[in-house]
Amino acid sequence: MASSTLLLIMIAVFLVLALLGLPIAISIGVASLGALLMQGDIPLTIMAQRMYSSVNSVTLMGIPFFMLVGNIMGRSGITARLIRFCNAIVGWMMGGLCYAATLAGMMLGAVSGSAPASTAVLSSVMVPKMEELGYKREFSSAIMVASGSIGIIIPPSMPMIVLGSLTGISVGKLFMGGVIPGIMIGLSFMIVSFFVCKTKGYGEAARVPFSMKELWESFKQAILPMIAPIIIMGGIMSGVFTATESAVVAVVYTLFLGVFIYRTIALRDLPKLFAEAMLMAANVMLIIAASSVFAWILQSNNFGQIIQSLFSGALHSKILIMVIVNLIFFAGGFFLEGTAMQIMFIPILYPIITLAGIDPVAFGVTVIVNIALGTITPPVAVCLYVASSSANVAVEKIIKEVIPYVVALAVDIVILILCPQLITFMAQFVS
Repeated sequence: MASSTLLLIMIAVFLVLALLGLPIAISIGVASLGALLMQGDIPLTIMAQRMYSSVNSVTLMGIPFFMLVGNIMGRSGITARLIRFCNAIVGWMMGGLCYAATLAGMMLGAVSGSAPASTAVLSSVMVPKMEELGYKREFSSAIMVASGSIGIIIPPSMPMIVLGSLTGISVGKLFMGGVIPGIMIGLSFMIVSFFVCKTKGYGEAARVPFSMKELWESFKQAILPMIAPIIIMGGIMSGVFTATESAVVAVVYTLFLGVFIYRTIALRDLPKLFAEAMLMAANVMLIIAASSVFAWILQSNNFGQIIQSLFSGALHSKILIMVIVNLIFFAGGFFLEGTAMQIMFIPILYPIITLAGIDPVAFGVTVIVNIALGTITPPVAVCLYVASSSANVAVEKIIKEVIPYVVALAVDIVILILCPQLITFMAQFVS
């Protein structure tokens, strides 16, 4: 069978299975297995070998620990403390709860590194509160979708860990490179919320007088959780521990807060917390493992040459190359989960980036921002479905409300392409 025909069939099988609602890992795995069977001359044992070798990585060890951090934050009351503090800062403004949700999403991302986890927590806590104060439930859900997506841009970030394992780029540099873009994107979402609230009259009735007492009380409750990102990034920048080890530090610190300081987590709760994190991490690892086989089949059947042909004549322009790269990830984000997309495309694109002399950290962070965009653009939009489930709102109703935030994030990506210094400035402080 011709390589082009095999690839078309494999990709078509994957898309059909994914659109039918099968888990991404299963859809990719079945499509890959089918392709190997159609080739006929490759032993199926190579599938197991590829899957094992793809997850046998020290760098990827950070993923289950950050999953556990997200679990601990939800159970320990850390999330509620951060949200209260964010609301005290900006809740007195018109549409203040919108800004509080985005600010909380940035703070949650600075500890957990997960977009779905941030979205789930924000949706369950903020949407009911906003509905009581006159915001439409679908609009509130859209804000949680957008705000949750920042979780993989603000360091630490699980997709950045995957990217580092695929390319050898310093994960610490990627983490620091995401600081300014994460803040910029959060501000752009707040600007969108301002205009929507002003146009539709949301939030005026929900305004409360600014209270210095509430700000101080909420700050005292949130100060210990807010120290976590400082410990994580400070340790990485100073070389005390690696990005992977920072995940373990985050677990120990948040667990200490939940068990001994706030006493909201009992020792008997730990087995359940660990088991839930293991299941979530296993899902991510299975996606990585299945995607590695899919990517290997793509590369061994000249898919790389097809992608590289898109860059013919473009190597003279770094901006043009980055535009093409981002268009690939933008289009892929509609149909592929971010981790799978990285494993399929990064090994092909990274040598082109290196040859063109593009800063690898600028490339990596821009890719991660595109992956964040993919978490809010259907049909494969994990944050969209998480918010729909957590807030009990139909997906199609949220999609209409989330469009302005999609546009804002797309504009942010263009800015990062044109001004990579926004990424590289902070990365230079990591050795």
